[in-house]
Amino acid sequence: MWDDAAKWLAKFPEVVLTALGPEGYPVSVRQTAPPYDSLTGQFPVVWPPGLEVVEGPAIVLCHYHDEKVWNMTTMQIKGRLERRGGLWIFISAEFRPPPMSRLAALWNLAKTSRRNGSRYLDKRGLTRPDINWDAIEELHRRARHDQK
Repeated sequence: MWDDAAKWLAKFPEVVLTALGPEGYPVSVRQTAPPYDSLTGQFPVVWPPGLEVVEGPAIVLCHYHDEKVWNMTTMQIKGRLERRGGLWIFISAEFRPPPMSRLAALWNLAKTSRRNGSRYLDKRGLTRPDINWDAIEELHRRARHDQK
């Protein structure tokens, strides 16, 4: 069932797994090539000593880009973290493969950023701030001029 996730995960030398700490704040660790079970969608997680986490929602993020932060490839697996007999286990729930094109990736980023921003503002009873687009365009103009 998790064959596609296993194939994509194998393309990355390491992953970043984020779960929640005891106070409810995100805690992230890098894992080197976890042994992902394509039948169950699970893999063991090694947490550094002194870094506490709790059972609950977790996410695996993988990304690659070149030296100029171009040619980016990203993927994610949502799931949960469980404690089993002294071991931490990540259990997959949803796999999102990399977008087929960079344009699709940028579109998804813009869409989710806008939605997340709106959710943040609504939750706090805030209105969307005014943006000084003229000042931003002036900065762009200066940057383009400096590149010449």
